[in-house]
Amino acid sequence: MRILIKNGELLLAEGEGFKAKRGSVVIGGKRIEKVVLDGEEVSGEFDKIIDAANKLVMPGLINAHTHAYMSIFKNFADDLEFFDWLHKVEEVEDKMSAEDCYWTSLLSIAEMIRTGTTCFVDMCMRSKVVSEAARKSGMRAFIGRGLVKEADDPEALRRLNEFLEDAEMNTDSDRVKFILAPHAPYSSPQSLLRLVRETGFKRNMMATIHMSESQAEVEGIAAEQDGKTPVEFVAETGLFDLPTIGAHLVKATDKDIEILKEKGVSVAINPRSNMKLGNGFAPVSKMLEAGVNVCLGTDGSGSNNTQNMFQEMNFASLVYKGDEKKAKCVDASEVVKFATINGAKALQMEGEIGEISEGALADIIVLDLEVPEFVPRNDLVSALCYSANGSEVVTTIVNGEVLMEDKKILTFNESEVFEKCTEIAERLGMNGLEK
Repeated sequence: MRILIKNGELLLAEGEGFKAKRGSVVIGGKRIEKVVLDGEEVSGEFDKIIDAANKLVMPGLINAHTHAYMSIFKNFADDLEFFDWLHKVEEVEDKMSAEDCYWTSLLSIAEMIRTGTTCFVDMCMRSKVVSEAARKSGMRAFIGRGLVKEADDPEALRRLNEFLEDAEMNTDSDRVKFILAPHAPYSSPQSLLRLVRETGFKRNMMATIHMSESQAEVEGIAAEQDGKTPVEFVAETGLFDLPTIGAHLVKATDKDIEILKEKGVSVAINPRSNMKLGNGFAPVSKMLEAGVNVCLGTDGSGSNNTQNMFQEMNFASLVYKGDEKKAKCVDASEVVKFATINGAKALQMEGEIGEISEGALADIIVLDLEVPEFVPRNDLVSALCYSANGSEVVTTIVNGEVLMEDKKILTFNESEVFEKCTEIAERLGMNGLEK
């Protein structure tokens, strides 16, 4: 299928930042065939033409860390300390069926599509149903099943083997990939991390893991591991020999940052989640100065309450300025890179996603500029972080397929998802209506 997106403002990477230029994008199949700037001729026949006049055409956003199945936990376990929150969530998680996780994952995906996310990295309980939800929706996804316990524990081996079976069942998809996901240093012992490393090399898989998310985690690991930080604990296992995305890193030390840089570990920051749980903020300025690749994630709806990457960009643009009392700290252009180019780098997909360029995969979103938050158009890059809220997204395209057009999701019945998820929350007693 050939699609022409014409007469838009194109957000193009230029130097260390971005620049909006008037033009059109030609999509041929799943890739961007041509980027045509204003004044250049567009030729050929098209199956679909999208008029992007008074609209911004930009790369789809990459949510580098989330838990899609947790959509029904929004506004459920709020205003709790980290481990109190975790235990309350786990009590309900244990009651969720595979079918529950399918519908709740679709609910998160609906929100992501509506707010411009085209790719997400997921840590879940049931990789089979999350992959089914991703495939149904047309989203690009990297799916990992949370792995815990010692490597020789029957439960750990069952989870890993089921995950690998799920991965084998999805080898025909060029959008849904699988990523190894040991949960965290406090729940994934070193024997398991070594097994994950070995599996990653055999299967050519990446890894993702929570690290240094709270002070309690840091103190617990230090007490059990002769003063080591969570990063040092994980590094000893060789896990970082795999391409790895570390989520959170709120309590990363200077030495941790050196290790992350040396090993090429990407860091997915989650400022809204970390703020809500009272965990603080990752030392992003130091990471950037050291050359660590920083990307951006929402975390699950249980600790964020949204899957909206525009809201996450807004927070990432602001909290570090306030925390470090430096107005120039972490500027808008850097944050847009976190959500696009840097996310692609973390997934080893540089030049494939996260940018609008000839030959790249056609993961594209279109935003309405005829809304108050974009008028006047003084600086569109700044507006993406400081003014936009995600509601401006009108069209979402992944792999050359239109998933949402004129704010209507085309690949699944959104009303059915709302109904199913409401029923699930009621059955689990999350809103006082237990059945």
